[in-house]
Amino acid sequence: MKKGDLYIGLVAIIIMMIIGIGYKLYLSNIGNERYVNVYIDRKLVHSVKLTNSVDKKITINNDYGYNLIYIHDNGVEVIDADCPNKDDVRQGFVRMPGVPIICLPHHLKVVIEGENSVSDFDAIT
Repeated sequence: MKKGDLYIGLVAIIIMMIIGIGYKLYLSNIGNERYVNVYIDRKLVHSVKLTNSVDKKITINNDYGYNLIYIHDNGVEVIDADCPNKDDVRQGFVRMPGVPIICLPHHLKVVIEGENSVSDFDAIT
């Protein structure tokens, strides 16, 4: 092993550590308080503080259709919907902040966010 190989290995390890620390900081940047936010047409229609003890069902029934959202166990899921493919129901249970549950036919977005998060659709297709 040459001296240059050792330096390359050390630099690679340092870069991986920096990426790991940056990812942890990114995840912790959402703040300690987390909320389940429900958006329809990019407008916030429900916001529920996410705690260990929360056990709540939210019914969305509007011109676009019906969705039943269940918030429990520090996460959220859509348990029923009348959209054709039920992709939002099949997305399952989400605990991770920033991972949205989307129902395009109903213009619905459900996402866990911190109090300082910014959420917006890129586009509705």
